[in-house]
Amino acid sequence: MGISNTFGRVGGALRRLFGIKTDTRSRKMSSGSMLEPALLDFKDCKKHPRLFQDFHFSGRTTRYIMDESLWRDFKTFYRAPQALSWWMISGKAGAGKSRAALEFCMALETGKANFRFLNAASTGPVEVEPVSGEDFSSWKAGFLDLAGTPFSTWKDWAPEQHTLLVFDEATKHYNDNSRLCTGWQDGEDVRLRFNVGEIIKLLAAKAEQGVFGPYRVRLLLLEREHRQIGWDWYRDIPEDSSSRFKKEPTPLPPVPPEGLFGIAQDVWKRSDDSDAPCETPDAFLDKLCAVDSDRRALFAMLLAAAMATDAQAAFTRRDVLRLALKDGYERVLQLAGKESATQAVRILALSTLTGGRLGACDLDKDHVLWNSGLGHTANGEEGIFYPWPVEPELLGESFILDDMKQDDIPEDARIGDDEMRALIGKAWETCSTEMAYFFECCGQDFSSDPTWIETRFLNCLLADVDTPLYMRTAVNLVSWFGKGQLDAARKIYEHMNSVGNAGMFCRERAEVSTNLIRIYCEAGMFDEASPIFLAMNALGDSEEVNRCRAAASVYLVGELCKVGELVRARVMFEGALAFEEAEEYQIPKALALIHLINGYARAGDFGEARELFESLTVYGDSEVMRVQRAKASVNLIVCYSKAGHFKEARAIFEGMSLLGDEPKVRAEYAKASKFLDFFAVKQGPDEEEQSVAASA
Repeated sequence: MGISNTFGRVGGALRRLFGIKTDTRSRKMSSGSMLEPALLDFKDCKKHPRLFQDFHFSGRTTRYIMDESLWRDFKTFYRAPQALSWWMISGKAGAGKSRAALEFCMALETGKANFRFLNAASTGPVEVEPVSGEDFSSWKAGFLDLAGTPFSTWKDWAPEQHTLLVFDEATKHYNDNSRLCTGWQDGEDVRLRFNVGEIIKLLAAKAEQGVFGPYRVRLLLLEREHRQIGWDWYRDIPEDSSSRFKKEPTPLPPVPPEGLFGIAQDVWKRSDDSDAPCETPDAFLDKLCAVDSDRRALFAMLLAAAMATDAQAAFTRRDVLRLALKDGYERVLQLAGKESATQAVRILALSTLTGGRLGACDLDKDHVLWNSGLGHTANGEEGIFYPWPVEPELLGESFILDDMKQDDIPEDARIGDDEMRALIGKAWETCSTEMAYFFECCGQDFSSDPTWIETRFLNCLLADVDTPLYMRTAVNLVSWFGKGQLDAARKIYEHMNSVGNAGMFCRERAEVSTNLIRIYCEAGMFDEASPIFLAMNALGDSEEVNRCRAAASVYLVGELCKVGELVRARVMFEGALAFEEAEEYQIPKALALIHLINGYARAGDFGEARELFESLTVYGDSEVMRVQRAKASVNLIVCYSKAGHFKEARAIFEGMSLLGDEPKVRAEYAKASKFLDFFAVKQGPDEEEQSVAASA
């Protein structure tokens, strides 16, 4: 099927999605749906089957072992008396965040926990404790469907029972440039801009006004760790608000080895082979570490499924993803049939790129895909087929990036590079926020193999309105790269410089330059980093650009000092930072100086190191600066002690007592004390006198 024919079929749906009037049936939402947050139905998977249901968290196909500390936090969270409270849990893709949230929801609504603790003395069910005087039938809990919940809903909504709402992939829904279609009203689409932060602020105000009455509302936000766009958006919500459960996101605890082996055993029980491919947890963990060093739950499932087909093979991460995708395509053939498989694969690609937001095809109800199990219809809609995206996310990303080229897929169903480029362009045009999030996730999950950058990202066909978000995404992609991905990072840098004129996107260009300089410095390629640093001078004198230039200077000074190039490091510091007097440059100047102090101390030039160390006092007495001075003190103590200058080391240690009593300062003080004790054991009394005499 040609690409033009594919888009011909989706034209009607796209016109309705983006406000173009047609003579098709009116799309209306029930009045009730405008008053209640819409929830995704994960309780009965048979009603909403997915292509990879066995691997999707909603399938609950494997046992779940809850970390006891996480459950204690959750109990405190839902039992607290305040009307509104929100909590963010973070973790890598496939770590089990969504499954944990689903178990929380099920436990609240039913009063029964379908998990156990690893270290529990008894293997019976975990007790779910209600608040005194209530039962669990009073709770409503589920995953929020933001696309089906217009922002106006939150203005009018008041809970009629205790409510737990899960915001999955919260940062994706934070960007206020979202162009999601959030429902139909009188034949027109309602596309209201919103973000999670504004929802929380609005609900916090309503809770303070007593709108929630006797009911408690809990918002559980799930997000990948170390997001680049919007990771700190929650800081915009006032810290003194009692609605924030924890000041910082709670990292999801790792699944223990016994739990991972239990996941594998559950997968093997569901396979045709009754013999377990691995008999011990240690043997399975050895294989899992070769696939995923983070030992995530999803990869335990994927590896176990692969081992069920070949127990002796040495699988890689890409191997287990490819095998799962192969099985998924076989299911597409089974559900859609050979005649519709080509169309189905392209519809799945559009849905995967847009996170399921795109109503991808206007089909008759007798079409083979309508009731195939590959999609669904939205509540109150007629005639629009919404396909499920390829999920979990890691499988969807692998599906889009390059695995449609595998030999297992018939040639007429494969999506070639040109056709995929057109699909990506259409996805950018219709759902740019979702596309930005998709590529950021690809950068995080596939940074070690960025060969897809040219064919999937750099050659996107963009409308002008999408260029700012595209540039922002490019910056974040480079931020995930390390010294092994220099070619891809350089190509993104060069492509960004070719977009628009020199005066456009200066902030983004400065940030990507800083990231690229960091990567070059980590690789010891200073001659390649220096021209990029000099080119930053052409980006102007805005506050954002100057901040990036300062950060790049710190990277260059630090890495040059590490390799002993102190002359070049000193020249870089004097030329880029020493003359800056504005207050915002005090911290980067101090950081660069600390790099120089460490470099001179390692080289044995204690006179220069001590002189620079004393000059740190001119950079202010803020807590941040005192912590940095404490870190510099520890480094000097170690270098002095290694050289036998124990008197000077103790003098610096005594000076640390003047740096304050903050926890981070105390931690450095304790570290310095341990080093002094360590070196005191290694030396004898005579040796100490000789060292002091030598230092004098």
